[in-house]
Amino acid sequence: MPGITIEFTEEELAELRAEAREQGVAIKRLAHDILTEDVVRRRQRQRFVEGATQKAHEIMADFEERFPAGLR
Repeated sequence: MPGITIEFTEEELAELRAEAREQGVAIKRLAHDILTEDVVRRRQRQRFVEGATQKAHEIMADFEERFPAGLR
């Protein structure tokens, strides 16, 4: 399986080790899960924002058509 190398400070690595130990998982599994969860969450948020922005533009176009600037 392809992999990457990530450098951490001693403090960061100590925190990761402690978290992995508390969760009862290998540090590699913890790091993988943290990274993938963050990426998925960011991508989902971006898709939501893009969809909401598009919807807002559609609603505003309809609003501006129904209520011209002088009638607002």
